[in-house]
Amino acid sequence: MTTSHTLLIVNADAAYYAAQLTEQLTEQLAQPAGPSVTVLAATPGQPLPEGAESATAVMGFASALTPALIARLPNLSWLHALSSGVDGIVSLPNLPPGLVMTSSHGVHGPAVSELTLMLMLALARDMPSLIDNQRAHLWKRRPQPLLHGKTVVILGTGLIACALATRCRALGMRTVAVTATVRDLPEFDAVLPRTALLEGAAQADMLVALAPLDDTTRGMVDASVFAAMKPGAFFINVARAGLCDTAALVDALTAGRLAGAALDVFEREPLPADDPLWDVPRLLITPHLGGESDRYADQVLPIIVHNARCALQGQWDAMRNRIALPA
Repeated sequence: MTTSHTLLIVNADAAYYAAQLTEQLTEQLAQPAGPSVTVLAATPGQPLPEGAESATAVMGFASALTPALIARLPNLSWLHALSSGVDGIVSLPNLPPGLVMTSSHGVHGPAVSELTLMLMLALARDMPSLIDNQRAHLWKRRPQPLLHGKTVVILGTGLIACALATRCRALGMRTVAVTATVRDLPEFDAVLPRTALLEGAAQADMLVALAPLDDTTRGMVDASVFAAMKPGAFFINVARAGLCDTAALVDALTAGRLAGAALDVFEREPLPADDPLWDVPRLLITPHLGGESDRYADQVLPIIVHNARCALQGQWDAMRNRIALPA
């Protein structure tokens, strides 16, 4: 172990995270004896700060952790994903041998579930038309659909899915999970295997994608799923764009086979200004806000500080949220 370490934080979209984490990590990792730690912040597409290329640790979201960046960090021994999922990171082509990877799994439940609830309410009550009426100074009243008594079907049973199910139950909704591993889960009224996805879709007033993205889930929400759903149902994807066949979703919305949908994740991010998705009828678009919150730095900091102290002491097995990298 060297006597000094540089930890590099790279963030594309929310520089305030990097600023908060840099300041707080510098303060919490300072110690009168033992290895010294320098915490640096960098922005993708901008020159690295002086000393960054000697970093032994790097952290960021998948959009910022590029092959070009990894290639410039020859001393890298630890990579921390600021996201819960790491599907866009474990596949980086030039990860150094022996690299230890950890994630921020466990901190995004409140943020993602609250965004999902906002989208559910906005879709059910057609919030865009209410805003249009306000701007046009139109007083138009109409019956307001409730989430109470409706069924939400959630693809996935991770921490975020369970956090969402708990909140949906508080609104009086019936909660159904679709998962690869069927088991009793207190947050759900029913748990279905993935082989029963169409059965679950047929029950859904709201179908929410919260499954991890891998070879078994890619494209799982396809034309057959949308065909199984009720005409008055809605689809929401706040997980990974690859879970959904976007062309099939656009077709279902355009043909009026779905009441509406909301997407927070996309194959290309940022979504280009000329992308046809912007103009799809009955589609709400949010710019990948699921993990964003004013509490994010406070929530993720305990994991990072713990793992950084483990790294400084060479206690790699004691790190939280370690990711098993492919051979």
